[in-house]
Amino acid sequence: MNDTPRRPKSWLSLVVTVGVAWGAHQAWSQWREHRNIDVVRATAGAHDIVMFTTNDCPYCAKARAWFKANEVPWRECNIERNAMCKQVFDARGAPGVPLLHVRGQWQLGFDPAQLAKALATVPRKH
Repeated sequence: MNDTPRRPKSWLSLVVTVGVAWGAHQAWSQWREHRNIDVVRATAGAHDIVMFTTNDCPYCAKARAWFKANEVPWRECNIERNAMCKQVFDARGAPGVPLLHVRGQWQLGFDPAQLAKALATVPRKH
């Protein structure tokens, strides 16, 4: 009769299972991010994305860096430097920036997945 507890094996199994799940999640997230980048690059035109920003918004800076790094065409409309941008922004009643105008749809905050979805589903205006 063997009275050896099985706990070490069950802990090891748990650690391995968590490790595999974490790795799979990381791979899935990376694949999804690359897919979003590919969709945005393939579908974004020069006048499709307008981002309303302020001078010191850290989320705007992050979005600017993402657009630049991924060579995505977009236009910036700074509400602190341009009265027309401020007027459009105020009319939307948005609580903050970045506020994106993507082919006629408004998106509060920067989310590459949401951006890819809008560009893939909303037809370009001619």
